[in-house]
Amino acid sequence: MKNYAIILAAGLGSRMKVNEPKCMHEIIKKPMIQYINEAIDNSFNKIAVISKNHLEKFEEALGDEVTFAFQEKQLGTGNAVKSCLSFIKDKKGNTLIVPGDMPLVNKEELDDFFSFHINNKNDVSVITTMLAEPTNYGRIIRKNGKLVEVKEQNNATDDELLIMEVNTGIYCVKNSVLDKLIESDDLPDIIVRANKLELKIDTYISKNSTYYVDVNDFYTLSIVESKIKHYTNKKHLLNGVNIISPETVTIASNVVIDAGVTIYPNTFLTGNTRVFTGAVIGPDSEVHNSIIDENTTVRHSLVTDSYVGKNTTIGPFAHLRNNTHIGDNCRVGNYVEIKNSVLDTGTKVAHLTYIGDTQCGKNVNWGCGCVTVNYDGKYKHKTIIGDNVFIGCNTNLVAPLNIGNNVFIAAGSTITDDIPDEAFSIARERQITKEDYARKYNYNKK
Repeated sequence: MKNYAIILAAGLGSRMKVNEPKCMHEIIKKPMIQYINEAIDNSFNKIAVISKNHLEKFEEALGDEVTFAFQEKQLGTGNAVKSCLSFIKDKKGNTLIVPGDMPLVNKEELDDFFSFHINNKNDVSVITTMLAEPTNYGRIIRKNGKLVEVKEQNNATDDELLIMEVNTGIYCVKNSVLDKLIESDDLPDIIVRANKLELKIDTYISKNSTYYVDVNDFYTLSIVESKIKHYTNKKHLLNGVNIISPETVTIASNVVIDAGVTIYPNTFLTGNTRVFTGAVIGPDSEVHNSIIDENTTVRHSLVTDSYVGKNTTIGPFAHLRNNTHIGDNCRVGNYVEIKNSVLDTGTKVAHLTYIGDTQCGKNVNWGCGCVTVNYDGKYKHKTIIGDNVFIGCNTNLVAPLNIGNNVFIAAGSTITDDIPDEAFSIARERQITKEDYARKYNYNKK
């Protein structure tokens, strides 16, 4: 028996006033729809309803985790579900329907709702919740306690507008009756139709109304983001992560942090980042899709798609990006940028240096102002450096280049040829000094 989950994500979000699918707006560097996708158990066959002209963006966000159905015209949520019916093959299963603009939805509660639907042998189940301010939500209309209708705000009477129980827009329906219930453009109409067919309908009343905030504008998006930040930071604080001024720290939901880590203010950790015990991150730092190993410090720096080893210091004002691997006991200091490179154990790059497309060995010392000249205007080239190399200040290493072990490169050199092991290399013009020659320029005369 197959169960399906439909994510309604075809809305354009006109109230957000930008040309972007609403469900693709990011919350902490992750599209809104990814939060919903992660909240739905992977045992479901997931179908996302989208607009065809936005397929590429959704594929990038969700990949092959979902099947895509297309809503040709924006004709409402019922029409969106109708576009999925051809994918729902197993009539013995059930289909969960979730709006794609509700990123606070909780995985445990969704699982509990689905179990409620199955255990009670319902044909149709709906999540409802109580709101003190239910404006713009569909009201739950009951007769003798039974759900008979969902009344939208514009169609409700004055008495009905006083009802605080509202429809969250999350349904579970038996596959065997789904196509009989989807006949109009409005999904809530399935309740009236189910009653006419004398199907079994029940409501799962959630006590957690904050899970069901739907995002329709950037103001609501900011509120949802602040709640996600609060929930995430609270989880890490209770797990032994010392977050200083947590209201200033942003941690994405996928980030894994060990107990014993300290995070200072104005720090961002996003993507599939992993931080091991004893690490210190911040202040004023960003770490995206990276691993920071034990007892390493990252201060006032940006690390993206990289690995940083144990007992290493990054920053202040360093930039690691594009598949950079820094070994243990290294130092990467002020205004150093490293891209697509490996620095092995004990290597030090203290300040003002660019390293790109480089394989660097152990215990290498980079002087101030060094550059790996890796780009010839058309192609990128690699620099390979052995162990125990000393690179003097203001050295240019023009790739492709292979430098051996125990090499000494004099300051101010531009190196264009390979250097063998144990060699000393200097590549600069000899200094010429002309005594008394500066007088002709009258620098010190008024």
